[in-house]
Amino acid sequence: KASYDNVDTLIEKGRYNTKYNYLKRMEKYYPNAMAYFDKVTINPQGNDFYINNPKVELDGEPSMNYLEDVYVGKALLTNDTQQEQKLKSQSFTCKNTDTVTATTTHTVGTSIQATAKFTVPFNETGVSLTTSYSFANTNTNTNSKEITHNVPSQDILVPANTTVEVIAYLKKVNVKGNVKLVGQVSGSEWGEIPSYLAFPRDGYKFSLSDTVNKSDLNEDGTININGKGNYSAVMGDELIVKVRNLNTNNVQEYVIPVDKK
Repeated sequence: KASYDNVDTLIEKGRYNTKYNYLKRMEKYYPNAMAYFDKVTINPQGNDFYINNPKVELDGEPSMNYLEDVYVGKALLTNDTQQEQKLKSQSFTCKNTDTVTATTTHTVGTSIQATAKFTVPFNETGVSLTTSYSFANTNTNTNSKEITHNVPSQDILVPANTTVEVIAYLKKVNVKGNVKLVGQVSGSEWGEIPSYLAFPRDGYKFSLSDTVNKSDLNEDGTININGKGNYSAVMGDELIVKVRNLNTNNVQEYVIPVDKK
């Protein structure tokens, strides 16, 4: 089915058709009625327009860029014996603020108010942020959430007569992407056509379904709509523990499962 990107345009088409059909009827009595098209007015008095099932969908794959790492903590482990030993590092905790900014870049029109929530996907660690989009306003919505990341104590194998440095840090990532604002619109508008010269006052009512081709209607008589938006999220990605042998300068890195509270 076809998808329309502006409900306001459909409403204006409905009003245009209403006035046109009114003057066509008037031609029976006043053959030059169409000459007054720009003089005759439409006075809307109410409507029941609504968007059914408004939702936000991904539009293409998101992009990810890694940002500067966030330092969490450091510890030294010393094995002054003649044998290799497994030593425990201390645990670390850090707080980080995850933020998502959502912008509606193309509304479906200002005549119908609707919002829908969207969860920024980031499958690698299960991290997610939820935001919302307006279908009627080109606004920007920013949500932030403070996350506590825990790095549990690690068992580190330390060679004999060796000191190792244990550093924990949080990798941060910027996730960006585009979205589609989709739904099905329907409803009617009613009002009056005021009298003008010899033309009498008349009431009117039209349905949005009358403003598009019948082949574009869904089975329930609704019309598909499509707006656009984008998002940018900055969030913690992975916890990394880096172990550096101070004798040899050899470095090993370990990825720690994200433990968020």
